[in-house]
Formats: sequence, structure tokens, C-alpha cells
Amino acid sequence: MSKRHCKVEYTLLGKTDIKVSRLCLGGWQASGWSTCSEQGFMAVINRALDLGINFIDTAEGYGNGLSETIIGKVIRERGCRDSVVIASKFSPNHCRAAQVRKSLEKTLKRLGTDYIDLYQQHWPPANCSLLESIEELERLKEEGKIKAIGVSNWMEPEWEEIDNPARIDVLQPCYSLLWRPCEKKVLPLCHEHKIAVIPYSPLCQGILSGKYKSREDFPDDVRRQNRRLSREEFVEVKKVLSVLEEIAAFYDRTPAQTALRWLLDNPVVTAPIIGASRPAQVEDNCGALGWSLKRDDYKRLCEVSNALSLHLKPHDTLWNWHSRGR
Repeated sequence: MSKRHCKVEYTLLGKTDIKVSRLCLGGWQASGWSTCSEQGFMAVINRALDLGINFIDTAEGYGNGLSETIIGKVIRERGCRDSVVIASKFSPNHCRAAQVRKSLEKTLKRLGTDYIDLYQQHWPPANCSLLESIEELERLKEEGKIKAIGVSNWMEPEWEEIDNPARIDVLQPCYSLLWRPCEKKVLPLCHEHKIAVIPYSPLCQGILSGKYKSREDFPDDVRRQNRRLSREEFVEVKKVLSVLEEIAAFYDRTPAQTALRWLLDNPVVTAPIIGASRPAQVEDNCGALGWSLKRDDYKRLCEVSNALSLHLKPHDTLWNWHSRGR
């Protein structure tokens, strides 16, 4: 019963008229940093679409365009371009106006489409005006090449650099039970300006999946860079996992489903971006839909995880790296 999946829910993407599923499939798995093969990722995409997930997020930096190419291939084979919402991102070293346009042209070619639903700045650039990128995105939107403008990894300093936050349609922050710095100022700003929020790493790179009981259980891959796996921080992480598992058992759900539900029950959140290397993982993640946490359980998860984010600075990240170097 805990592995069941529910009917997919839909909502509007912030202030746009774009209808999206409340779960978004992430394209990171085709980046070359995971063990997922091209055929394996195609199977994941097909299963997500079969289940009703119509929202897919990728980036030019995922496998140097491989993720976009695979997604485009599946969509062409199914003939479903009009029913799929595609989001992609350009890299922080491509933030000059001409570079943004060139990156989009390459993305469109790899995807095999003449427009993209959501185009996002992947990280704020260190040596380029944020406004230059945003103004070019606005021009591309006027030309019909993109439908919505998004940014990823923007915290307070970035929002303070632009005159009107409403120019942005979507924010993609790192956000989960184990990483909550965006809650203090950024999420209220998004709520005020009707900016959609699509969190990435909603399971904190698998820590909240319930599969791993100790630091040593985690695969020796890129996830080892996650600061929540440090010896000091994992002490607090285990407290969160204990409560998460208890609450998940009460609802007969998995820890992953419950951690996703915690995000979905936040009215500011539009659609968490899920990662999956197998079709069964997509099915399991869909078990986050169709129910809600009781208020006391939601608050309990907030309280037990609060200490981990209390002293974080705006440009702190899970990986102790930021594109702006501070």
C-alpha cells in the first residue's frame, strides 16, 4: 500500500496560463553523473508521461545537452509536444544577451521544437548583470520562443538587484526538509508576486528517501559532496529522518512520499522536481499526491528540521559552492 501511486494533480504555473502537473520530472539523471543509461532515462520519461506528469525540467549543462536530446527524442516519438511543458536552463557562463539567445537556439535544436515553455537562468552569474539576462529573456518571450521566464538559485541578494520581481514567472530553488533557507524572505516574495516555485533536490539527493540508514550507506558518487552527509550535520539529519519515518508509517506512505508531501502542502510550492533512474521510482513519487499531512504532523516536521537551516547565509549551498563565490 505504501508503494501505491495516485492520480496526478494539476495547477497553473504561477501567474501564467500554463497548466502543469504537481510533480515535475527532472532531467539531471541523463547528465552522466548518475548510472542511468539513455534507454533507462527514456523509460523513465515514458512512464512519467503515462502517469500524467506533463512537466519536465532539464538544462544545457546536463550531460552537455544529452538530457535535452533524450527528452526531445521521446517527445517526438510520442508526438506529444503540445501536451508537454518543457523547462530548460542556460548556464551561468552564458548570461550575456547574445549568449542567452545562442544557448536557447541550441536547446531548441536538441529538443526538436521551435519554442520552450520555461527558460531559466541556472545560476546567477558572477561577472554579468542579472538584468542583461532578464531583458533578453523578455525579448525572447515577446518573440514567442519562450513562454515563461525563470531563475534558479536566486536568494535575497539577487532579488534585490532587479527593480520588479514580477518580471520573473518561476523560481527554482534548492528546497527540502533538510534545506530551508529560502523560506525566510524568498518564498514570501514569490507568494506576493505570484511567482511559481519548483523546488529541486526535494529529497536532498536521496537522503530523505528512507533507503539509507547511515552516512556509509550512501553511494560513493557526486552526492558525497552534500554537506548534510558531513559527520557533524548528519547527527541532526538523523533526528529528522526518525520523525519522518514515524509520520510516514502513520499515513502508510514511504519517507520519500511524505517528504514530497511536506513540500506540496506548502501553498507557495507549485511542483517539486523529482529525480528517477527507474520507472518504479516515478510511480513511488506519485504516491505523494492525493492526500495531505495533518497540520500537527506538518508542524512537527518543520520543527524537527528547523535547526539545520537556522544559521545558513544567503549564498550557502548544499555543496559549499556558489556561482558567485560567496
